[in-house]
Amino acid sequence: MYCGAATEPPDWFKTDYGIKLGDYLQETIEQLNLVPLPDEVAGTASLRLLAAGDELGHGFQKFRKFIDPLKCRSRCGGTCMLGCQYQAKWSARNYLTDMIEAGGELITRAEVDRVTVQDGVATGVTAKTARGDLEVKAETVIISAGGLGTPFILQKSGIVEAGQGMCIDPLVFITGVSKHPGTCLGPPMSVGTYQYMDEGFILSDIIDPWGLWPIMVIQENPAMLLNFLSYRRQLGLMVKVTDERKGSISVKGPISKPLTDQDRARLDRGVKICKEILIKAGCRPNSIMVGKVRGAHPMSTAPIGLVVDQNLQTRIPNLYVSDASVIPRSLGRPVVLTLICLAKRLTSHLLRNH
Repeated sequence: MYCGAATEPPDWFKTDYGIKLGDYLQETIEQLNLVPLPDEVAGTASLRLLAAGDELGHGFQKFRKFIDPLKCRSRCGGTCMLGCQYQAKWSARNYLTDMIEAGGELITRAEVDRVTVQDGVATGVTAKTARGDLEVKAETVIISAGGLGTPFILQKSGIVEAGQGMCIDPLVFITGVSKHPGTCLGPPMSVGTYQYMDEGFILSDIIDPWGLWPIMVIQENPAMLLNFLSYRRQLGLMVKVTDERKGSISVKGPISKPLTDQDRARLDRGVKICKEILIKAGCRPNSIMVGKVRGAHPMSTAPIGLVVDQNLQTRIPNLYVSDASVIPRSLGRPVVLTLICLAKRLTSHLLRNH
């Protein structure tokens, strides 16, 4: 589930952690043809929000996308983030296909439990499958179970410091009813602004898929439920913030992720700007609704500098991590392009040293 926005890794990977991603970034942009969508694909709602944001001085621009504009049928934007029936949106499954064609094996429906270690060195993993327990041996083990799954595996494997703190890039959706075609009629996150990254947030166009929208409204503001009748005329924006690394995730208890005063202040600042843009774009002020706070990208649960080193290796030799858990602090932006760059860098390291 993602919107296909290709936002670049922040500069602090290089300045604060000595991790250079520039070459891998440029390679990925060229390989996957990551470009902004043309006007006719981006949709009139996105262009209206872009114009309104610009007029108010918020520096709106088009975002690069993991979407092939020649294949995109933009009017299915209301369900775009859930998948793409036209194969217009790039998926990481493409890399799995390449792996299988190169002779690799993909084992599905296997729940990895822990890493096996012999003489202090990672030797493989154990997993549970429908056919029973499975043990896979490997000279190099790379855990990629995500910001929530990876710390569980690492903790069970003896790396107890994993999961002590996490970031989630909190976000809020803000919508309003206009007289114009709505955000659901175009791909989400086609436009937005990085102008406020120094303040800790970005803004972009988006709306909940139509099936999810009523559920979110009932949870937050049932009085706005009649707005659903105008779903195709709703304009939507999102504020996504960089949050402080707080909370924990452990095999021994529930996930804890508090929002700090700073997190909430950044959300409030972004919501205020989004309301101004929606009104400028033609939304009725009394139709504007602010949704619940959600977590977009669980990350920083096995961060660089604490759980893994610059090469993404844990303190157990031959055990690496390559997913959002290694990102040392909140991105406040979509993670996909950053994760591809980190994975390419890890691949180069392994090819040089193994």
